[in-house]
Amino acid sequence: MRHVSIAEAKEKFDELIRLVRAGETVVLTEGSRDILEMKAAPAPMKPVDIDALQRDLAELRASMKGFTLEELAEFRREGQKG
Repeated sequence: MRHVSIAEAKEKFDELIRLVRAGETVVLTEGSRDILEMKAAPAPMKPVDIDALQRDLAELRASMKGFTLEELAEFRREGQKG
């Protein structure tokens, strides 16, 4: 995290933007007070394909037919061990 005075930020704005784009957080200060924190915005979330999720769930359910509830519980316990 880099602390920069507002006056210095005015002079070096382009450089500070490059730092923020590279992942660094820049805090603008006035005297000894922190005034503003600049950091990169989070990446946008990808849209969810609901139809694909429903198809995958249907395939999973179909592949599990023939297992008893006890067998499924055992599979889950084994998966939690490793």
